[in-house]
Amino acid sequence: MIAEKPDVGSNRRRFLALVAAGSAAWIAGALGALAARFLGGDRAESASPAVLVGPVAAYAGPSPVEALLSYSRPDGYRSESRRERVFIVRRGESLVALSSTCTHLGCSVRWDGSSNLFLCPCHGGKYRADGSVAGGPPPAPLERLPIEIRGGQVFVRPVSAA
Repeated sequence: MIAEKPDVGSNRRRFLALVAAGSAAWIAGALGALAARFLGGDRAESASPAVLVGPVAAYAGPSPVEALLSYSRPDGYRSESRRERVFIVRRGESLVALSSTCTHLGCSVRWDGSSNLFLCPCHGGKYRADGSVAGGPPPAPLERLPIEIRGGQVFVRPVSAA
């Protein structure tokens, strides 16, 4: 009686198929976790809470009012202090918070009461009181920030929290 040799090639193929399937599953899991991290909807909300900018009565006038957001943002192993200028604008019965960052090249805009426009000093960008582009090179309106009114107080979520 002659003993049959086991088929080494089929065992090797099975092993390689198992390794390939395991590797593919690991890569798919890692990519899925990354996608969930960066596409998740709660990232901005958990990064920095809304910042108190004062009572609603402080923003009763027709002209935009500048407010300074001061907050801390976790950055790895440390907490980073940040400051950000925003404008609070009354639009009818509601308030709108606008970023002070020009959408052209990131310069800071200022409110000019004589022309009733936000002006960018660097490249001549002009924005209306509602943040829409009035002239110059800006490609988009000023960014609107999430705003909340709680107990007669105005809270704004910073731009860089996102």
